[in-house]
Amino acid sequence: IIIQDPQTGKILAMADRPSFDPNDYGNFPIKNFLNRGIQGVFEPGSSFKPITMAMGLDLAKVTPQTTFTDTGFVDISGYKIKNFSERVFGVQTMSQVLEKSINTGAMHVQNLIGEDNFLNYVINFGFGQKTGIDLPGEVGGDITNLYSGRKINYLTSSFGQGIAVTSLQLINAYSAIANGGKLMRPYVVEKIIKEGGVQELTKPEVISIPISEKTSAKLRSMLVGVVDNGFDKARIRGYDIAGKTGTAQIPDGRGGYSENEYIHDFLGFAPAFDPKFVILIKMDRPKGITFAADSLSPTFRELAQFLLNYYKIPPTR
Repeated sequence: IIIQDPQTGKILAMADRPSFDPNDYGNFPIKNFLNRGIQGVFEPGSSFKPITMAMGLDLAKVTPQTTFTDTGFVDISGYKIKNFSERVFGVQTMSQVLEKSINTGAMHVQNLIGEDNFLNYVINFGFGQKTGIDLPGEVGGDITNLYSGRKINYLTSSFGQGIAVTSLQLINAYSAIANGGKLMRPYVVEKIIKEGGVQELTKPEVISIPISEKTSAKLRSMLVGVVDNGFDKARIRGYDIAGKTGTAQIPDGRGGYSENEYIHDFLGFAPAFDPKFVILIKMDRPKGITFAADSLSPTFRELAQFLLNYYKIPPTR
């Protein structure tokens, strides 16, 4: 779990399990010493769709009301890429593409914006590079598939498969959506107090401006629709909550994906139109639950409810 202040980039909380006992670290496996928020990569799955949608909105290729017709699959290079549930949705708006998490809808947006634009936005959102957080051992993720020149890699990336990100990169990109379009440099240390009481404060720093304020506002409304119409377990009475889940397949190391093993993630922020915090929750290989909407939404609601009370944020509805 990572919680970030979207206005400044400040990391408010970062927690990781399984952990270890520092007094008895010799009895724990080395993998428990990793900070998976910055040292582990994963394919984000559907939580990447809002990033793709941001590109389409920003380039004025689509609006929230733009429609397309879903036939259930896209044929490319001898492959048939289907929707996760193998459903056929028919005519859908871009808002519904996010609400129902339609893979073909994300691919439709990618087709409209083209490969060069897609890659540029991915880079401007901070993927494939280190964020520069003040913690050791950060890795940069992996977007090398987008340099292969293969159209299929762009299509699968549009719904978050085939590119690898860190949890920190993903929450930082959502913070840019939440704060009006500014990608901030995330930081943990707020200030250093030196000898003699001299204080060295960390100043919030804008790394890039991937999308316009107008795009950010449209996308936030769409993500409120996702929670209102899709995730009843994430809703909080009296508040506008924005969010999106991802249920991603795990590469098997042989060029394919593991059967029946997934990574679940949930990203959300509140209050949606003046966000005070962004929350990322990620869970590897959950048992007995297929979709992140069921496994992580209740945890998100519990955390968000606590923070709304903690910061004394008045209702927005």
